Amino acid sequence: MDTIDPASISDDSYCQIDQHGHLSIAGKRARFWAIIGSYPYRPETPTPDSIARAYRQNEALVERFTALGFNMSRFWRNVEADYQIGDGSEADIKDHFLATMKRAGFRIWYPGIAQTWATPNDVDLIDEPSTSADWRAAIAEIGDQRNLHRVLCKFDARSEAAQIAGMRRKTDHRNRYTGLRVGDDPLYAIFELTNEDWWMSKMVGGMFRKLPTLFRAQLQARWTSFLKNKYANAEGLTQRWGFLLPNEGLDAGTVGILPLRGAQNLDDASMDEQARQQLLDATDSDECYGRDDFNRHRGEDVLEFFVSLHVAHKKRLEAALKGMGKACRLCPTALDTGIGYEIQSQWLYQNGDVSAHDAYVNGLPRCNPGHFNERAPWMSGLEEAPRICHDVPWLEHNKIAGKPFLCYETQIQQPAKFRAEFPFRMLALASIQDWDAICWHYWGGVEDIVDDERPFDRPLDYTTGRHPQGYHYTYDAVQNAAMRVAGHAFRGEAFAPAPEPTTFIYGRRSLYDPASMDVSGSYGKHGLNMLPTVYQRGVRIEIDPSREDDAVIGEQVNYDAESKPGVFRPTDQIRFDTRRGGLVLDSAHGALFTGFLSRFGDELAFANNACTLRDVAISIDPGMPYSEDLAEDRYIAFGLVSTDGLPLTECHEATLCLVSSSFNTGFTLACDHPSGCNQEGSLPVLHARVRATLHAPALAGMRYVLRGWHLEQLGTGTVDSDGLINIGDDIPLWQIEFVR
Repeated sequence: MDTIDPASISDDSYCQIDQHGHLSIAGKRARFWAIIGSYPYRPETPTPDSIARAYRQNEALVERFTALGFNMSRFWRNVEADYQIGDGSEADIKDHFLATMKRAGFRIWYPGIAQTWATPNDVDLIDEPSTSADWRAAIAEIGDQRNLHRVLCKFDARSEAAQIAGMRRKTDHRNRYTGLRVGDDPLYAIFELTNEDWWMSKMVGGMFRKLPTLFRAQLQARWTSFLKNKYANAEGLTQRWGFLLPNEGLDAGTVGILPLRGAQNLDDASMDEQARQQLLDATDSDECYGRDDFNRHRGEDVLEFFVSLHVAHKKRLEAALKGMGKACRLCPTALDTGIGYEIQSQWLYQNGDVSAHDAYVNGLPRCNPGHFNERAPWMSGLEEAPRICHDVPWLEHNKIAGKPFLCYETQIQQPAKFRAEFPFRMLALASIQDWDAICWHYWGGVEDIVDDERPFDRPLDYTTGRHPQGYHYTYDAVQNAAMRVAGHAFRGEAFAPAPEPTTFIYGRRSLYDPASMDVSGSYGKHGLNMLPTVYQRGVRIEIDPSREDDAVIGEQVNYDAESKPGVFRPTDQIRFDTRRGGLVLDSAHGALFTGFLSRFGDELAFANNACTLRDVAISIDPGMPYSEDLAEDRYIAFGLVSTDGLPLTECHEATLCLVSSSFNTGFTLACDHPSGCNQEGSLPVLHARVRATLHAPALAGMRYVLRGWHLEQLGTGTVDSDGLINIGDDIPLWQIEFVR
């Protein structure tokens, strides 16, 4: 394709942040249901036939993603290399895939665009000849230790310059199929600087002590400068801290970066033997010292120093990126991804365009300490207080007023008997908190979806070791059915957010609290109150270092780890009922239920769209493992939603799913195995299939198509004038699609 001048493209074509703090395209709110994974597939030996086949694979893959309800990819396989169209190179195949995504209306989240780590060859990016030789040697010493590079680039100018140069190479790459540079292409909706730097955690853990001497001295010099700017002289510093350690001096630049997280071995401190012994005597310790050996103010200063380095570095990268093209300038930048319950990370996001957090859950209670139920060994998250976390929240509370919220990764880990509920739980939370994007981890493993008639008939992926392949959903018809319906509901804003969310405000004392160096130590003793408050009121969070103390505006719900079963209604459209184990989402645009229907009676009526689900029963494939209670409790995930943004009474398109659970043939648990999986099992995948009658007058007269897992047509018909739909369990039904 000819080169396109980005000036010819309207600003409205790009994803931007509107005046309400949401993602917007062409004046309309944009919500993204995103896929993450390993694709596309490049032929090992490029030939005309294999290259043409690779293009067909790309097209089939995008068709599959569209059918599954996705409209974005957090695409990790971007390239910088040049190529010629049709040469079959990695760059050629990937850019063809991206162009195919663009034609289908997808947008791309570019992850880790600043993740370029310095090499000795980058020495001349900064003109400082006096330090060149030492810098080259120190960088060579680090080698490919990426965590050390992540630590270093926040305060080393050459390392930061290498990141900026890497961003320039990536944004300058031109897709020959679209005619546009990456930095100008409206295909890209979000630019993410780095994925999971977790810089504060690394620093308070003392990782900087593993850097070569040159870089440790560089950080020490910055620390000394920070203290001098704040306190002017040693007297002011000592007055604030109470005392300095033996051998420490501000003018000499020997004040240690202490305290850090946990106990630190004295050998890590630069002091002579006499000074070390004096410290041992003062701390009543034989080997190490910790935060309790210093006053609070010293710990606060360490955190403030780290925070100042972190935010300033990210803002410099952001400013550089914004100048690298029209898309870079107009589209939002995510300064990082993670880490959910760390106040300093949330402060970083408050200084940027968006918040980006993640969370994963498991379906086995022993993977969730303290959260057991009677259905051992399995657990349903609908039988405990609502949460998408194991202990402290990572996703729930982090919505900043006036900024988009992005869930950059999520999934429930297999094996999980009750996983069908998870997409609906995510939908409910995202609706309450008014999110803008959810990215689903992880798609991968399919190498042929053109010639194989049934490429997705594969055993379910279970986690069997340290690698969590149980987060892969590629072959999971049950979860994909629920995800598809939930995705359309999310994208179409089917359910309204909490109308009057409570605002939690945290001041300087919380932002720099030394207790936050520990995992789960942020936000003080009342921080966990944000978790239940989300599910009853909705929450916004604000960090304000100009004030000293914290405040709460609105109703606050107290956290109780052993909360009694109850009903949680954050809006009049969303109801969690943990007494009976169910979640109901009910609006004019959609009717969804997941949970144990037997506990709710013989039928379930949805008030806002006047439809009723009844005559529900479950049939179990012979030999299916762990099926004993599925039929009795009628555990299901049911969803009926409009897919064109109109109420069900007016819509031209709608979709329906009704699923329960599935397992590989021969799957067995291992109670003593960390993953819970003894035998993964094999094909066929065994299902608990659901039959029911739906009375939905709004659908009367609509044509419908019954579709299977490979999108094959299993039957057609027209909804009768009474709006009655009989859903059978005698066919492998995956979805029902309705057209008016």
